[in-house]
Amino acid sequence: GIHPQQRPRRGGLSRQAPAAHRDPARAARVVVPRPSPLAPSVAMSDFLSRGMSAASDLKNRVSQVASHALEVAATGLHKGGDVPVPPELAEHAKQDEQLRAVYKAADAYIQRLNAMCEASTKLAEAFDDACASKPPLDRVSSNFQALQTVINKEHLTLLGQMMHRKLFRPIRQEIEARKPLDAKIAESKKARAEFEAYKRRVTSEMEREGGKREQLSAELRQAEQRFRDSTAALVSEVNEAIEARNKILCKGLLSWVTIQHMFFHGTEDAIGTMSENIRETCEHDSFAGVGIIPLLDQSVSDCKVVKEHLAARRAQGGGGSATGSPAPSS
Repeated sequence: GIHPQQRPRRGGLSRQAPAAHRDPARAARVVVPRPSPLAPSVAMSDFLSRGMSAASDLKNRVSQVASHALEVAATGLHKGGDVPVPPELAEHAKQDEQLRAVYKAADAYIQRLNAMCEASTKLAEAFDDACASKPPLDRVSSNFQALQTVINKEHLTLLGQMMHRKLFRPIRQEIEARKPLDAKIAESKKARAEFEAYKRRVTSEMEREGGKREQLSAELRQAEQRFRDSTAALVSEVNEAIEARNKILCKGLLSWVTIQHMFFHGTEDAIGTMSENIRETCEHDSFAGVGIIPLLDQSVSDCKVVKEHLAARRAQGGGGSATGSPAPSS
């Protein structure tokens, strides 16, 4: 008497009709599954990603600050931990270049002055040859040629010896004597680079191994002290060299001023004496219808006019170069 669809299934559960057969409208609905409460949304994922990145940056900055703090605490160094280079080393190098420049310029000066004296001697010889058969000019040219030869020989020899004693030899001896010091400076640069590398390595190790921090810090301070002691000894030697070179520069400059004065003043005296001799011996002589003494006086007057003209130009800020306005001529 039980309909087949109403018979119970095995296990005591009745058979249910499919949902599509029971309610076609309900079966047509689109069922959207609810998100799991454990699955974060896209916005939440982006927020978490930015937060983790910021935390990582903060960690790196803190690590850098801590590393620098460890280094400063261990070595007492600042400015990135670099040991400052003593300014005396730079001054020593600059002074070495200056001494070499003075030596080179003095050598060029001697060569050009020697060339000038040789040229003046040749000019005097050319005048003497041209005036040999033209009295009374022959006496003037002959005397001047002989005097010019003596002036160039004596005064140039004096200038050369004084330059050698007061400039060339002291500078050369100083540069040669300081070669061992230059070698020490080169070794100091190498030791500085090695110490900086050692300091960076130890600082990094202190950051990684906190338990060895005190030991490594003590070793680093000892290494730094040894480096500073050696640098201080080197600086002391450099200061001695700087003082010695300052004396050489001072003596060399004053000696060169004196040498210049003696050379040109001696030449002036010799030629002045010769001019007075010409006035005495050629007082009544003339050449080409013109008296020798009036010509000599005219030359002196022309030199004074040109000298005053150049002085006036310098006073006006025009300088005294040969490329400016021409000087007055008679």
